[in-house]
Amino acid sequence: MTHQPLALKYRPATFADVVAQDHVTRTLRNALDRGRIAQAYLFAGPRGTGKTTTARLLAKALNCETGISGEPCDACENCRAIAAGRSLDVIEIDAASNRGIDDIKELRETVKYAAAQGLWKVYIVDEVHQLSKDAFNAFLKTLEEPPKSVVFVLATTEPHKILPTILSRCQRFDFRPIPLPAIRERIRRIAEAEGFEIEEPAEHAIAKKADGGLRDALSLLDQVVAFGGDAIDVATLRRLIGMPDEERYLQLTSILADGDAAGALALAREVRASGYDLEEFYTGFLEHLRDCLLFAIGDGAGTSEVPERYHETYRKLAGELGAEDLLRMLSLATDEERAFRRSSQQGLVLEVLLVRLALLDRTVELDRALAALGKVSGAAGAAGPAKAPDGAGRKGVSIPAEAARPTPRAASSRPTSRPEGPLTLERLSGAWESVVDAVHRVRPTVAAALLGARPVGCSVERIVLALPADAEFRMEQLRGKGTLQPLCGVLESRWGWSGRIEVETAEEAAEERNPRPARGPSAREAAERDVDARLKGDPLLQQVVELFDANVVRLRRPTTHS
Repeated sequence: MTHQPLALKYRPATFADVVAQDHVTRTLRNALDRGRIAQAYLFAGPRGTGKTTTARLLAKALNCETGISGEPCDACENCRAIAAGRSLDVIEIDAASNRGIDDIKELRETVKYAAAQGLWKVYIVDEVHQLSKDAFNAFLKTLEEPPKSVVFVLATTEPHKILPTILSRCQRFDFRPIPLPAIRERIRRIAEAEGFEIEEPAEHAIAKKADGGLRDALSLLDQVVAFGGDAIDVATLRRLIGMPDEERYLQLTSILADGDAAGALALAREVRASGYDLEEFYTGFLEHLRDCLLFAIGDGAGTSEVPERYHETYRKLAGELGAEDLLRMLSLATDEERAFRRSSQQGLVLEVLLVRLALLDRTVELDRALAALGKVSGAAGAAGPAKAPDGAGRKGVSIPAEAARPTPRAASSRPTSRPEGPLTLERLSGAWESVVDAVHRVRPTVAAALLGARPVGCSVERIVLALPADAEFRMEQLRGKGTLQPLCGVLESRWGWSGRIEVETAEEAAEERNPRPARGPSAREAAERDVDARLKGDPLLQQVVELFDANVVRLRRPTTHS
């Protein structure tokens, strides 16, 4: 016996059978019941959503032997002939292969003849947007003055390509992508009718792969049944279509949350070695980031398509990353999508993207930091003017502990117990490597900049870190605004220390510990005074500094070329 594809075998026979297009079927049924039949209809929407099927149902309802009504009987000769595609009164035209003006002229000749079996002649023009401009213009005359008892149904996936003069003469119905739960329900019913078993994860994966098209879902179901027999599990499905599982994306996001660039690179190579379709993987990764974002900004369980068994994991990841960082990740991945799809080295582009996402700086919650700064300022004001600590006026990084409190993600990766006793230089020096390791888990780039730095001073108010004189780049990086917040967070978490951190060269630190006799200003001090003087004399430069809340590192005159 010849096998009939599931998409054809279970094609809707009545308007009630059409899945998730109630806004279309209800309007058409009411119009048929009231005899308000238009001369032309435009059915627009993604593939596999029921456009051609609904057009045939409309033809059946118009030519049913029981009379025009909201539902065809699906039992009379006319209904059966239309369903089988052998009715003389329903003419289906593929515009992709009949797109020229000669084809439309031939249609204009045949449209004059009356229906042979029923009351109405119905022309279904599929992919109508592929008609040439001349063909559209020739077709326009027929739409302006259509013969009686003739209905045109134009179906398209790209309505924006149709001439406005054609659109204005049609009743337009937009078919929506079929929701994932509706596709799953349809798959479940067909599986029961056909007598095969399908696991819920496999059912979900097929529906998700279909991307809103029921026909695609049933075609894939047919393929999986042929491959795996009457018992379908998710492992069989993924082997067949090369579809990454949810755990793979969760593992990747966890690596990105840890800032593990090496782990991200290793996973990208593993994906390539596993034979996954990289474009499929990239699309799935974008959807995964979107789902994480939904969990971060609200009730992702109610708005995403994530299976319920993964909801708790998604909530945890969303809490670690935060909505701002997830949005930045999603924006970066979306921006790189075109380059990825057009590249001949897609694997390399994917590796670079994942490393960039892993090294992406985490967002600082500015409102909370400003509020904390306000508290500190208020407390200082209430206590009266405080004596400036030693070293005030030197170039250092001063971060209040409250303002530098780590994000929830950082706090979750550090131990909560605190050793007894205050933080001393000896204790900090002994635990310095573990402190840097803790910073690495929060912000790898800051930990890398701390390599070679050693604590040389520690008090209740401040900590002094010394770097080699030749480490200028790391010196500037650590002195950047907000850079040392992760380090402050680790120190606050372990010892309850609050104060500021200053970064100096080893020579400056040694000079502070062993001061020389009074002497004139150093070259550095002179340079700083020069910067201050030039700032005071340049109002425009002062406005720029205030506008960007900047620290002036150096002033350099522009070079001129003769």
